[in-house]
Amino acid sequence: MADVDGSPIKSPSPENLKRDVTTPYLLRKLKQTKYAHTMPSQKYDSDESEDSMSSASSDAESSNSEDEELDVGQRRKVVELDTHMSSKENIESYFHSRRGASTSNKTLHDLQLSELDHPQISKLLSKVKTKHDGEKKALFAEYCRYFKQWYLYLQEGFNIVLYGVGSKRRLLIAFAKKMLKYDYHMFINGYFPNLTVKDILNNITNDLLGSSATFRSTTDQLQYVKNSKHNHIFLLLNNIDGANLRNDKAQQVLAELAAIPHVHVIATIDHINAPLLWDEYKCKLFNWLWSDCTTYSPYTDETSIESSLMVKQSGAIALSSMTHVLRSLTPNARGIFKLLATFQQDSGPDFQGITFQDFYIKCREQFLVNSDATLRTQLTEFKDHMLIKTRSVDGAEVLYIPVEHQILQQFLESDF
Repeated sequence: MADVDGSPIKSPSPENLKRDVTTPYLLRKLKQTKYAHTMPSQKYDSDESEDSMSSASSDAESSNSEDEELDVGQRRKVVELDTHMSSKENIESYFHSRRGASTSNKTLHDLQLSELDHPQISKLLSKVKTKHDGEKKALFAEYCRYFKQWYLYLQEGFNIVLYGVGSKRRLLIAFAKKMLKYDYHMFINGYFPNLTVKDILNNITNDLLGSSATFRSTTDQLQYVKNSKHNHIFLLLNNIDGANLRNDKAQQVLAELAAIPHVHVIATIDHINAPLLWDEYKCKLFNWLWSDCTTYSPYTDETSIESSLMVKQSGAIALSSMTHVLRSLTPNARGIFKLLATFQQDSGPDFQGITFQDFYIKCREQFLVNSDATLRTQLTEFKDHMLIKTRSVDGAEVLYIPVEHQILQQFLESDF
């Protein structure tokens, strides 16, 4: 058999087969295609040569595929190794670049900013132009139209909680002026930092009900309010979710107070998680009606007590809070606190504190207590109101009043 050009065609020798095994797969494929075009009916003379060719080609393909898989696997490992090394180098370079970094000792005090007192802050804030004043006034007027409806709900035994974005203090004041002129009512700022449930009950029993009796517990006070002969008592509690009222005990007392038939509560909430303060039992006692009163008014009064490095602390808030708390205590308790305040004032600004035993001796000399247990009980109440704190000085625990020297002097000069 001859080729196209007339030259005889030779069958592949074993050496050529051996070379074909090591020949790349694509080149061998081209050779096979060439032979297929030139020799369409070409067959090997013996079955052994055909078997050897098929086995050789299959072995070559399998070895080639294995080589290709091996090459792909090796390339993948090299890429992964390079990625791992590069990420490791990036991490090491990051920490190496920050190894010598130090914390800055710069503070706001270094800026020497001029501090402002609360009157100056209020004056500056009053000059700030607010947006959408017309829309805010329209919202406020819309809520004022519900006053008669709220009053009817309160008379029917429900209590009302106002929620929504913006301060609702002005809304409560407007409701009290318009609807509660001839009713016993009390306005309570729940955001006040030193406010406690005992203060609320004392104000109700002493101011509204005119009682001068002392009560052993809040349960006795609640029972006294329940047995009072007043027809209706309205409590307007702004921020019932205040910082000092966000505990189970305070909310339980307020719920029991709201459950008294002739006590009516209209309260506001501003914290997004405020409803979590009440479980099913407290909600049953409160018997809330929810009203959306989104005013978009700024929280000017609610945030006026917050401390700031830009605001000069005049001490007016601390003085008013001490006076407010002490007026609700017994005469002996006021005498104990005044004795400590006088001793701290006489000791000067460098006063560190007085030990419990020394203070107990001074109280015994003034006939304020008859045992150390009585004094400890009274000091615990002072600590709960954050009027007195303790600290360790030379290994001994001492008592002190955590206010400035000038504020303490103003307190002693005032008729609390």
